[in-house]
Amino acid sequence: RIAGGKLLSDADMEQLFDEHVAKRDIDSSMRMRVQIQKVIEQVSEATSQANSEVTEYSRGLGEYQQRLKQETNRDALAGLVNSILGDTTRVREKTGDIRQNLEGSNQEVERLREELEMAQGLALMDPLTGLLNRRGFETHVRKLENDGLERCGMLTIDIDHFKAINDTHGHLLGDRVIAAVAQIVKTSVGDKGEVARLGGEEFSALLGGTFPSAAAELAERIRVSIEKGRIRRQDRDESIGGVTVSIGIAICLPGEKFEALMERADRALYLAKTQGRNRVILASGIRPSNSR
Repeated sequence: RIAGGKLLSDADMEQLFDEHVAKRDIDSSMRMRVQIQKVIEQVSEATSQANSEVTEYSRGLGEYQQRLKQETNRDALAGLVNSILGDTTRVREKTGDIRQNLEGSNQEVERLREELEMAQGLALMDPLTGLLNRRGFETHVRKLENDGLERCGMLTIDIDHFKAINDTHGHLLGDRVIAAVAQIVKTSVGDKGEVARLGGEEFSALLGGTFPSAAAELAERIRVSIEKGRIRRQDRDESIGGVTVSIGIAICLPGEKFEALMERADRALYLAKTQGRNRVILASGIRPSNSR
């Protein structure tokens, strides 16, 4: 597609992802599902063997018990005791083998679990920034919605004039700008919430239990940190400064759904863009006092 002289749109990238990456995730999940089924069958077989061995051993002990009650000959008694010891040793060895098989199965299940988590994690992560992608962000939100989004705050962040950055400095430096902005946002948010790259130059941060003033203060710190930074290319001595972002904020209303929260944050971002960019706007239309 690039050789055809066309820039890739977000829709193009989503289509390519679905065709060439998502299918691989499905294939990987199916392969691991087959492997897990094999492990389950092995465990089932081992359990069945153990049950048969214990049942037979129990039946044998019952017979030995009856014979011990009736037997008086010393040599015969010694023979019975030896038989009991032999059966006990055989069962101990057999159950030991089964235990080793079960331990091996447990290790295999753990390996498959880690592999599945990695495959799922890669499918939910943005490779350029290491942040959640849109799919990962939506998965995170669905988990939170079960407990309610009461007082959650949404920051929608967009790099100003990003197309001009790409056109002037090239896509390599453009990627560096995206990665640098992502790092600043992630570091600033810290453990207060989850950050995602929704696509292109747009990011979102979902803050847990916050107030408008606290969300606005955090957004302003992000804005200032990005504006003051300089981003350097690694392949040659070239850097760019004066990168800015516009940020829209929305605080979840009682009973509000995530889609409505995100729409209000997007509208606030739109206002920030139309009012000159490089500023923070609350969804209510009230601009924080320390915003530009």
